[in-house]
Amino acid sequence: MAIFRLKVEDGNLRNAELVIAQKTNLELENHLESWLERSPWAFAQEPILWIGRQTSAIVEEGTIFPDLLGVDSVGNLIIVELKKGKAPREVVAQLLEYAAWAHELSDERIYEIAETYFQTHKEFQGMDFQDAFSEVFEPDEVPVPNQRLRLFILAEEIPPAVSRVCRFLRTSHGIDVNCIAISTFQTESGEVLVITESKVGEENIVAPKHAETERWSGEKPVKQVVWEAVEELTQGKTDFEFAPKDVFALILEKYPDFNRNTVGGQITADCVNHKSRRHHSSGDDKYWWIEKGKYRLYDPKEDKVPEEI
Repeated sequence: MAIFRLKVEDGNLRNAELVIAQKTNLELENHLESWLERSPWAFAQEPILWIGRQTSAIVEEGTIFPDLLGVDSVGNLIIVELKKGKAPREVVAQLLEYAAWAHELSDERIYEIAETYFQTHKEFQGMDFQDAFSEVFEPDEVPVPNQRLRLFILAEEIPPAVSRVCRFLRTSHGIDVNCIAISTFQTESGEVLVITESKVGEENIVAPKHAETERWSGEKPVKQVVWEAVEELTQGKTDFEFAPKDVFALILEKYPDFNRNTVGGQITADCVNHKSRRHHSSGDDKYWWIEKGKYRLYDPKEDKVPEEI
């Protein structure tokens, strides 16, 4: 895959040329944790509350260290394992070992892990899990954590041996496992470009027989369901203020099984100026954050987004 930068000399796009960005061999694994810790949008396309980095966990065989541990807007635990170069076949067993450990975590242990992590992150210092969760997702109520696990493998190369097994786990055994290939390129001016590509994760998760799932499995995507409800509620008026609970009330009339906390998480994900977004664009900005629990439609002509949120 070739990546190009548009080089414009005189301000005239007609006279511009495409300059190839060279593949760069950064110390990816060393940097990637920090990049993704600050920018979960790069692979998840949604806000994530991180609660652990290189968290030490004692298992029968010794101590394991999941690279990143977080929660999504409905309280599902997220485990991310990063690899430089080609992901080895053993990474699947490693990730499943982490999953087995996380599956058995009590609510109290999750809160303890999170609050230890928050002590070293100034934006959450002094907060407990509930406070930090509310700060990021603004839910009507904080859900019980660890209802479901979401697993991610990120590497420069996802070989067929890894993607095939992960796809099997996802489509035949209902395990929400995702594989993301990540590449870095550098322009002649020194600018670094990071490209992410989903290799496993677009396929539907087929839950095992008799298993219950907390994730929406309707015909329409969550984003579309929420947007249609907001459109109906606001009638397209950018000065109409609404709360996630107002949107959920409309959704509930059509989709009785819809997860309440999914609404707030989706609105936050598509809210151009919410503090959890920082300066990262979802590419589909729809809402404007007014204050905690209160939103309106985004007006690109009138609303000015700060460079740093």
